[in-house]
Amino acid sequence: MINHLVLHPRTKEQVMQFVARPGHATLLIGSNGTGKTALAKAMVSAALQLKPGMLDQYPYFALVTPEKNSISIDSIRQLQRFLQLKTLGDRPLRRAVIVEHAETLTAEAQNAYLKLLEEPPSDTLMILTADNQRALLPTILSRVQAVTVYAPPENELKQHFASLDKAQASIAQAYFLSGGLPGLMYALLDKDDAHPLISGVAQAKSILQKQVFERLAMVEGLSKQKEEARCVMQALQHIAQTCLGQAASKGDQAKLKQWHHILAVATEAEQALGQSANAKLVLSNLMLKI
Repeated sequence: MINHLVLHPRTKEQVMQFVARPGHATLLIGSNGTGKTALAKAMVSAALQLKPGMLDQYPYFALVTPEKNSISIDSIRQLQRFLQLKTLGDRPLRRAVIVEHAETLTAEAQNAYLKLLEEPPSDTLMILTADNQRALLPTILSRVQAVTVYAPPENELKQHFASLDKAQASIAQAYFLSGGLPGLMYALLDKDDAHPLISGVAQAKSILQKQVFERLAMVEGLSKQKEEARCVMQALQHIAQTCLGQAASKGDQAKLKQWHHILAVATEAEQALGQSANAKLVLSNLMLKI
């Protein structure tokens, strides 16, 4: 169940330790697009001894996802009711919960979830995913086993997708656009428009190809969708990081300087958007600097 995923060696080591001895509460930490949800589902399937593809039909499985960019107290109350139900069977672990983007849990929701972590049902496995752990309460972090989901090495990623009969040119382009994030690469190669970063990648690519006045024309629409704008900033960072690696391997100092600059301004813009700065001003500044 785990072997079909391509994982960084350090991540794989921790995941195999989990499979051998599942903990009741685990936090997967990694950049948006590293494939944390796919990994969480594979870990749950292994722990529950389910066949591939059967998890979504399993009656004792719940997936909690953000609605309107946050997970509310009502979602956690609903989860609490789910965990009060009796499970059938004699295996030690019979139920599982995955909480996606746990960093979006509201303060109330985190406090409610903390109670579940303090007194978890003995038959239940809980896995959280987060792009970063800074938004989570220290008391939550102290009650989970953290696993860092690193991006796999480039050669392993490309070999993996080649084994899935993906064209070499498509793999190279997907690697470039994703910054080597396997979850995002899957979405790009499978043309999965449901992935939240797909639209951001397309817009980031467009920004890099346009002239200044064309980029500025994009600000008005993008500024009204702050979360989408942040996805664009993340995509710009992924592309810049890939290009930095390519420039470094070639010793191209001019390109190194250019992509360092793009990475810096995209990172600065994403952080500003996350701090409720004026979106139009932040994006206009970005478009002028790239």
